[in-house]
Amino acid sequence: YWRILYKVIEKLFPCRINILGDSYQSVNPYCYSTAEMIRNTFPAGEVMNLYKSYRSTYEITCFAQKIKANHEVEAIERHGDHPQICKYNDEDEEMTAIAGLMARFTNSGFRSLGIICKDTTRAGALFERLKSIGPEITFLSEQSSNFTSGIIITSALMAKGLEFDEVIVPHADNRNYQTEMDRSMLYVCVTRAMHRLTLTYTGDITTFV
Repeated sequence: YWRILYKVIEKLFPCRINILGDSYQSVNPYCYSTAEMIRNTFPAGEVMNLYKSYRSTYEITCFAQKIKANHEVEAIERHGDHPQICKYNDEDEEMTAIAGLMARFTNSGFRSLGIICKDTTRAGALFERLKSIGPEITFLSEQSSNFTSGIIITSALMAKGLEFDEVIVPHADNRNYQTEMDRSMLYVCVTRAMHRLTLTYTGDITTFV
């Protein structure tokens, strides 16, 4: 699929092309490309591998490596709070805690908070629960026409390529995150955080962390 797509792009745009990507953010095992695939498609092209991670603090990068290890990644020496994993007795208690984290964010000096769910259905349901019990929030979905700062609730797929000062990953339990695709989703969620990361859950924590 990707080989054909790259060839079509090459025919449509006969110019120099830069192709950027992170295979570790691929969440669909049946639809992805690697640096080797691109190299084979464009044998005359130059491939440059970038290994230094600048987005997240050292602590968040190390935490993400436990979920999906890439031993070539070099974490930048910018330190911050260790990621927090918080267990709650039931979903109501978890929602109250997330509302408290949202309130903390408004007084933190940070500009962006991403509450990132596994998928759009879960993100929409969480938005409906939280929109009336905390600070103003925005639901970012496939139908959204713009991206704003502040508190955003969205899915892992929509969050790809974005970054937030702080990230909350709700429902980080072993029922919600259990397959290899789920592992990739969780990796995307946690690597959106630049300075602060919190995972919340009820029941048993996912085995990926």
